[in-house]
Amino acid sequence: MKHVQTRSALKLATLATAAAALTTLTVGAAAEPHAPTRAAPDVAAPRGSHWTLAWSDEFNRGPADLRGWHYDIGGGGWGNNESETYTRSTKNAYVAHGRLHMVVIGKRRHGKTYYTSARINTRNIFSQKYGLFEFRARLPAGPGLWPAIWMMPEKSVYGGWPRSGEIDIMEARGDRLHRVQGSLHSGPAWNQDNTQTKVYVLPRNQTITGWHTYTLEWEPAKRSSKGGARQVAIKWFVDGHLYETQRGGWTDPSPHAGNGGAAPFNRRFDIIMNLAVGGNYTDHKTPGPGRYVMEVDFVRAYRLSGKGR
Repeated sequence: MKHVQTRSALKLATLATAAAALTTLTVGAAAEPHAPTRAAPDVAAPRGSHWTLAWSDEFNRGPADLRGWHYDIGGGGWGNNESETYTRSTKNAYVAHGRLHMVVIGKRRHGKTYYTSARINTRNIFSQKYGLFEFRARLPAGPGLWPAIWMMPEKSVYGGWPRSGEIDIMEARGDRLHRVQGSLHSGPAWNQDNTQTKVYVLPRNQTITGWHTYTLEWEPAKRSSKGGARQVAIKWFVDGHLYETQRGGWTDPSPHAGNGGAAPFNRRFDIIMNLAVGGNYTDHKTPGPGRYVMEVDFVRAYRLSGKGR
């Protein structure tokens, strides 16, 4: 999701059935059969290492329990000519049945439809550089709906968007139900966006309205056996299937700072989730009046531990 304003925050939990490496995770209320809560990530760690849970939200508390999450509030298009206004209302974001619900509400007034929605982020409570980021979600159908799970830098040390980078783990259109997209944004100025992206078509006629696990693996640069530095690698998965890998090609805002071309993707990033309406990404379409729901079963972030790290 092309940016211009950002961020948010969350709570810690414990999963009694998880392995020792997952001792900070929480067991939740029973999930639906098609949305099981698992103790291990879909994507395997490199040989000789393992994923250690760093932070999670299992969304297992009461309706108003989004304590710690930061809400972005307001309208104004959010840099993308979007149509919604983000609120703190529990009608637009709430926890129930072991899942986060993010809700677009469209109401018709005086011949025009007005939309409210939610955008939350982990500002001040969680950020991470490198690792595995995993989300299980199902998305709404409808023209103009734009669900997104993405990341922005904790501190824009290289300058304003897009100089300090943006990582889009998953974004989709409610009128293209068989497709999701993963992207990177960088560049020297707001009107010179360097976008690297790929679209994934879900197999076997599946759609985004079903439960899927969206995963990002973000690897630091490493030294090869020949002594040379290897570029940062960022990989996108759906249900454990790798569909995109980016190794360089983005705009380095500090080419003379000894970053080896890793910048801006060598800093801590926050997590953001939102359900937008309209805007450039959707070809400025909008849905009719009604209620449209994005559900998230869990959000988990892992660090790599062991010899292979």
